[in-house]
Amino acid sequence: MQTPPAITSVLVNDELLGFHLEDGRFISVPVAFYPTLALATPEERGRFEISGSSVYWPELDADIGVEGLLAGAREHHHYARKAVERAVRLARLPRTSLEKMPGTPLQPV
Repeated sequence: MQTPPAITSVLVNDELLGFHLEDGRFISVPVAFYPTLALATPEERGRFEISGSSVYWPELDADIGVEGLLAGAREHHHYARKAVERAVRLARLPRTSLEKMPGTPLQPV
């Protein structure tokens, strides 16, 4: 199995999560694929560590790799639920967000 290319820089904002790769490619997915990032503040999203072919957000305990982005993988529902619980606790989402069905778009308060 071939090693995924290393990440040289990261773009993350309210709409997009993207990685610039050492081989010249830029890969991206909607940030909504990762509720932990989507519900974080811009400052929280900006504090990350690149380690080869993955990016880690220590404050958010989120780790996303090149292979996941290439596959179009979404955040596991367990971690997405934790992100919603955190956002409710920090008053970024209304408490009723905890009752929403999986896959329902979440709107910050």
